[in-house]
Amino acid sequence: MLLDVIAALAIFALAAFVLMPRPRSGVGAAELSGEAVRISGEFRKARVKALTTGGVADVMVDPGNKRIQVDGANPISIRDGVAINWVTSDRCPIRGGTRALRFLADGRSCGGVMTLSASGRAIELRVDWFTGRVEMSPK
Repeated sequence: MLLDVIAALAIFALAAFVLMPRPRSGVGAAELSGEAVRISGEFRKARVKALTTGGVADVMVDPGNKRIQVDGANPISIRDGVAINWVTSDRCPIRGGTRALRFLADGRSCGGVMTLSASGRAIELRVDWFTGRVEMSPK
């Protein structure tokens, strides 16, 4: 009788262990999209700053340290597990060792493409040089 109870408890504990949810490792699709939305928001913030001040506004991108900063604002950090590939035109200024995304007073920019990737997924942020528009699409 006691052996039956112990066996039943062992089976129940084993089933609970197998069925228990486990924390995910890595960055999921929702987290990657969230990072892309935050970064595109920083790009848009810089464009609005250039339009409202009538000057230029730069977005410094530091892929090595995973930081992005609009002139005069606090930097934002990209979460661990997200890889950044940053490509701009040669018309973008070099700031802090990498090319910064520059927005002009009329809303145009020097243009750039940022690819964020994690866990086999990728999202591309494209900043149009002519309009300054920021587009986000899965890659």
